[in-house]
Amino acid sequence: MFCQLPTYKPKSVKYKDKVVYVELRVRLQIMTTEPDICNSEVFDTGGRFLRSFGSYGSSEGEFDCLAGVAVSNQGWIIIADRYNHRLQLFDRLGRFIRAFGREGTSDGLLSYPWGVAVDCLGLIYVCDKDNHRLQLFTPDGHFVRKFGRRGTGDGQLDQPHYVAIGTRNQVVVSDSGNHRVQIFDKTGRFLSKFGCEGTALGHFRYPRGVALDHEGNILVGDSGNNRVQLFRPDGTFLQAFGSWGTGDGQVKGLEGVAFCRGDIIVSDRENHRIQTF
Repeated sequence: MFCQLPTYKPKSVKYKDKVVYVELRVRLQIMTTEPDICNSEVFDTGGRFLRSFGSYGSSEGEFDCLAGVAVSNQGWIIIADRYNHRLQLFDRLGRFIRAFGREGTSDGLLSYPWGVAVDCLGLIYVCDKDNHRLQLFTPDGHFVRKFGRRGTGDGQLDQPHYVAIGTRNQVVVSDSGNHRVQIFDKTGRFLSKFGCEGTALGHFRYPRGVALDHEGNILVGDSGNNRVQLFRPDGTFLQAFGSWGTGDGQVKGLEGVAFCRGDIIVSDRENHRIQTF
């Protein structure tokens, strides 16, 4: 656990006029997606641009309003192609591998997919937002299982936005419409929840990005409150930082969040930048 809690302050690294969604992997490259210009970009942790790929459209390798992005252990890039109601997979250089999914409510179909995550076995978890559920797929696009349905009860969801997988295979979901975070096991069995609607510490308004550190502590992008909150694995509040604005350390709506070598990477949506704390 956090015996000595770090104080997160804005650092000099900012990525301006970019990005709304972020994923960071052990190669220490930052993978982003830009919905408005329909491409994906890669930066190093110092903010240096490395490459981009994608353009507007519905063909292979094209996008219509990108959302979540994840990178598998083998280096494959998985992107939620939101308005095309599908997932697309690319290699680490941005070369198209495959796409799967189409609009619908049946198993394996999607309605405005958002956050994605990959577990240690390579299974892909996607927040099937407007179907109010999570779905799991193999890397080749075969449906594995689903869990969640619309509601406010334990294990029920209202527009889930982001998902993260912990080292103990706990599945953490930002249940955005219910203003809370829910935790499941890898089979989709409900384990616990925390948070409710509000502005007090430990409360949320439309939480978005979630991430876990190696100790299982949970980072949440509290988008409607323009702040980031940190919790213990059991949901106990630890600390919060950020406020509404355009200055260093201020945010205007958040999307993805990530841990990196003790730092925190935040996608500052309405300021069109990424900040490092």
